[in-house]
Amino acid sequence: MKLLQDDLKHTTPMICEISKEYLKYMHKADWRVSVKYNNRKFVGLAIRINNRIYVVPLTSQTTTERIARGKNKRSALITSFIEVGGKEIANLLHNNMFPAPRNQIKRIQIDPLVDTYLANEERQIRKKWVEINEKSVNVYCERYNKESRNYHFLEKTCCDFKKLEKECDNWLNGH
Repeated sequence: MKLLQDDLKHTTPMICEISKEYLKYMHKADWRVSVKYNNRKFVGLAIRINNRIYVVPLTSQTTTERIARGKNKRSALITSFIEVGGKEIANLLHNNMFPAPRNQIKRIQIDPLVDTYLANEERQIRKKWVEINEKSVNVYCERYNKESRNYHFLEKTCCDFKKLEKECDNWLNGH
């Protein structure tokens, strides 16, 4: 695990957007893949799992906002909370991550010198980069490990990553 941590320390997070066409395609394969409406961009964090690029959705909906809308708090097992000064500003949804081909990923350019919402998120992601990657890999692995105490929960709440990998390959073969 030390080698993985050292390797990750030398990589940089890439906040990106994904084409709407690809999102719709993947959503048809698994309803848990987020699709944005009303011309909202899909923003995620690109990471590497199983020799593929995966995109972990980034949502600005905080736990407080979620509870105010009558929804349950998200499990820390499948979510990374992005905080600034102890205040939650966003979440990474590891359970809804999906593989994506490079040509469907567009890096979002963030000026680190300009104090924007996305720049704050990126700074916090950089601070927790190794932890975020490890959580993504663990969610992926435990999703299929029937011996894991979290198996049944993850089976219900996570995308079917292996099915989505096949769909990603089908997309590449057809486009």
